[in-house]
Amino acid sequence: MKLEVGKIVKSQGVKGEVKMECFLDNPQMLRGVELLYVGVNAYVVEKLRPDGMFCYVKFAGISDRNAADALRGWTVFADKDSISLPDKRYFVSDLVGCKVVLDNGSVVGTVTDILQYGAADVFVCSGAKSVSFPFLKDLVRQVNLQSKVISLDAKRFAEVALYED
Repeated sequence: MKLEVGKIVKSQGVKGEVKMECFLDNPQMLRGVELLYVGVNAYVVEKLRPDGMFCYVKFAGISDRNAADALRGWTVFADKDSISLPDKRYFVSDLVGCKVVLDNGSVVGTVTDILQYGAADVFVCSGAKSVSFPFLKDLVRQVNLQSKVISLDAKRFAEVALYED
């Protein structure tokens, strides 16, 4: 599966390097990526250096400014498995569809959407009632991506859950 990781904004220098706006939380997650996709073309990454929310990338086969300029404006994708996530960090696509249960055995529902705000991501679940809750460290007990189950602390959930009327 491929994930959208950025967009090429301009060429950088005269040796074929490009400046890419990074769509990930942290451009450092791209450090081990060996292959990126620009349009329908796959490019081997010769060098990638993060800088703030941008990355400077040198692709094999792109050796001058003109070739780099031709990539301007293109969206960049990477194989999901090639991106290294920090511990207890997850891809949104892995969490949508997970069953949400409380540690007292109650079933909340299924994650249908994740709203990304500054302080915390807000999970939207459908079940007997539609409910949303922030994804907080003291709320989440366990995330099991193999069984697609997110377990939450029931007491803390009662404090932060917002039910739709």
